[in-house]
Amino acid sequence: MPAHEFGILDYSVMLVYFVAMLVIGIRAGSHKKDAGEYFLAHRQIPWYAIGLSIVATLISSLSYISEPGEVFLSGFTNITGKFIAIILETGFVLFLFIPFLMRFRFTSAYEYLGHRFDMSARRLGVIFFSLQTIAWMGFVILAMARTMVEVTYLHLGAIILLLGIITTLYTMVGGYRGVVWTDVVQFFLMFGGALGCIIFIAINTHSNPVDWIQAAIQYHGEKSGTRIFSLDPYQRSTVVTFALTMFVWHVCIHLGNQMTVQRYFSTTDLKAARKSFILAVVGNLCINGVLVLVGLAILYENLNGNTQVDLSQEKKADMIFPRYMVEFLPSGLAGAVLTAVLAAAMSTISSGFNSLATVLAMEQKELNQSSKAVFATRVTLLAGLFSTLLAYGIDVLVQDRNIVEMMPRSFNCFTAPLGGMFLIGIFIPWIRAVAIVPATLVAFVSAILISYGREILGLERNLSFTLVMPASLLVMIVTAFFFNLVLPGSSKNIDGLTWYTMRSRPDIEPSLISEFHEENANG
Repeated sequence: MPAHEFGILDYSVMLVYFVAMLVIGIRAGSHKKDAGEYFLAHRQIPWYAIGLSIVATLISSLSYISEPGEVFLSGFTNITGKFIAIILETGFVLFLFIPFLMRFRFTSAYEYLGHRFDMSARRLGVIFFSLQTIAWMGFVILAMARTMVEVTYLHLGAIILLLGIITTLYTMVGGYRGVVWTDVVQFFLMFGGALGCIIFIAINTHSNPVDWIQAAIQYHGEKSGTRIFSLDPYQRSTVVTFALTMFVWHVCIHLGNQMTVQRYFSTTDLKAARKSFILAVVGNLCINGVLVLVGLAILYENLNGNTQVDLSQEKKADMIFPRYMVEFLPSGLAGAVLTAVLAAAMSTISSGFNSLATVLAMEQKELNQSSKAVFATRVTLLAGLFSTLLAYGIDVLVQDRNIVEMMPRSFNCFTAPLGGMFLIGIFIPWIRAVAIVPATLVAFVSAILISYGREILGLERNLSFTLVMPASLLVMIVTAFFFNLVLPGSSKNIDGLTWYTMRSRPDIEPSLISEFHEENANG
């Protein structure tokens, strides 16, 4: 039987959290509002705060609420693939990406595309990032709102509006400094909320993670077992395909997404950037680990008759964790865990809004540094408005679909093309500017076709969601070679702008907050 309904103690916990986020934003906003402060906090944020901020940014409410539900659907398939991807990405990011990018110390990642290729490539990168961010934030707001509807029974529209307004306000006021420090608080809330749920179930059922794992292995073994690999392109997920798609996602996010790259740009030096990334990897593994344990614990309770979760409802698996919160957690703890889900959402939303404002402000070359900061606050407000409105529209689109499957079929269609621009720019020096824009557009179209082959091409059913990003990235690389061969155009000086020429000083005009650091040239 349910332990309680969401009550005054639970709402009080959430209210304290909202107030705390606004207070942190206001205090961070007390610093001077110039561009260097608003976009990068004058590169004075400690490495450990950056590391925790990266985790909080990338683990949104989409992942937070869907990860436990995935244990019901795929057992250890997806989490095994995710852990493999995280481990594989570590070497690439630590020894290739961060040393290369930290040499420039740009404010916007897309400044690199303008220097390596041309302004058309830079503009396309900015457009893709802007569209991806607005759509991503819309999904995050919707996922959080749906969770709160399940738990609190408040109206979906009111929750979407409240979440959008509060996050937009503290992001506008606090700037980048406020975003990072609220991320730090939100990281501990995310970890603590999941851990609290685990401890409660362990005490309540007199069981431990070993019991949960054994029960899950038996349950999924009776169904189909953990799938390692399959040549069937319609197979929902296997360890190999999920590891591949998550590896591509991590690589592209750490190169082509301002939300992540801005974190490294704001550190004091290369050593600090690397330390922040290592902490982010550890934090990512910890958060994902406790979320899987939450799913295993709830599954164990269900299999032993303590809860009644319909395991056949694949499209509602995302709501297993939220539903458990309100039905079985005691007063106060339910509010704390929901606050953790709120933290997962708001950390991603605030980072998205701030990064988008930073990127668009850096495109306003006619503005001085102070005016760019003012412009960025207005962009943050508009981004909050558009994302909030988009959440309403997405609710109609995805009401019968699983969130994990919808992510690569929606805003992540931009991920591989955007990351591919950087991968090609850095590691394939002979690709000229004339080839990069058409190759990027072809890759984006291919991602859409793979995602919606049934609706657009009339296929019997859509291909696996795990193929969207790897396949579109492969298409981009192949078409970039093709366009480079057939399209006329001149080459440009790329000294210092590729991995193979990084010891040379690039021909870059430094600005007040965007400069090339020669002391980091050798990584």
